[in-house]
Amino acid sequence: MKINKRFILEITLIILSGLAIFFITQHNERWYQQPLAQVMTVKNSQPETTEDEFKNKDQQTHQKLTFKMLNGKHRGQVYPGTNTFSYSGGNDQQFFKGQKVFVNLEKNQNKTYVTISNYKRDTYLLMLIWALIAMTYLVARFKGMLALLSVGLNFIIFLLCVQIDVHYNIDHIFGLFSMSALVFLALSLALVIGINKQWLVTFSSIFIGTSAAMIIGIIALALTNNQGIHYEALDFATQSPKQLFMSATVIGLLGAVMDAATDIVSTLFELKRTDSNISRKQLFKSGQAVGKSIMGPLINVLLLIFFTEALAMAVLFFRTGNTLNYTFEWTMSLGVVQALISGIGITLVIPSASALSALILGGEGK
Repeated sequence: MKINKRFILEITLIILSGLAIFFITQHNERWYQQPLAQVMTVKNSQPETTEDEFKNKDQQTHQKLTFKMLNGKHRGQVYPGTNTFSYSGGNDQQFFKGQKVFVNLEKNQNKTYVTISNYKRDTYLLMLIWALIAMTYLVARFKGMLALLSVGLNFIIFLLCVQIDVHYNIDHIFGLFSMSALVFLALSLALVIGINKQWLVTFSSIFIGTSAAMIIGIIALALTNNQGIHYEALDFATQSPKQLFMSATVIGLLGAVMDAATDIVSTLFELKRTDSNISRKQLFKSGQAVGKSIMGPLINVLLLIFFTEALAMAVLFFRTGNTLNYTFEWTMSLGVVQALISGIGITLVIPSASALSALILGGEGK
């Protein structure tokens, strides 16, 4: 009965916290300095068909809107505005009555008009974060919250590294983000596992697998003279594109290798707790078996993530008349290289994690 009462209390507090977040974000207009308005009326014109030079067809619709200001010195006043949206929705958005948007006020011939700058999304964002925290707590309890804490701290560290790079315009940012990756690794494992023998084995195996995979990838790119690799295809690259690519690769590689290594090491430590007399050879074989079973799904996950990132740009290239070879080189080659290096890391961490765990845990005794 005590457990049931506690569970009911937790569910009640979670629901109340979600309702509070929703209510606050729906009535926080005065928190923003940028003008915020609510769409009061919407009148759509008839869709107009458009066609570009590559015979791609779309439809555009013009909207006449009225807005009621929700904050600032113009609060409560109503102004007209316009919006144009397309059926494809690539660079625009349709607006509906009741939506809240950030706006700019512009004067033309003594009349004030509203132009939309962005959509107010804080309610959706915070409710998604609330749902993630709530589900993590209900499923994994304290360890799940520690995992979320590690994510938050790693995100802060990542932002600090980005700010350091932007402020000092560092030439060799690969070294900066490689060091940050080590901090990510040590901090995440310490919070989730704790500082113990399992932390040491997991950290060491991940470090070995990640370092070996990066070295192999760098050597392979150097031997092929980076042929077919267009680092300048990175979006909004303001520094050395190659340095940015390598920095992104080492962070993605670390995540993939960490996933495989933690599964293997955790399994072998649990086997040791179950059977204290298990031999090193048995532990190594068990680690290899676990690695083989998770290697395929992990590599497939990497490919799916790559397909997700490349899909929109690849479709755009194809729709504008580009060849398969050109489209691959400029939209997919970088992602394929990252996926291959991560796949190498997953493959290498299996024997390293198995061997280190067997070496530390094998033989008789606790």
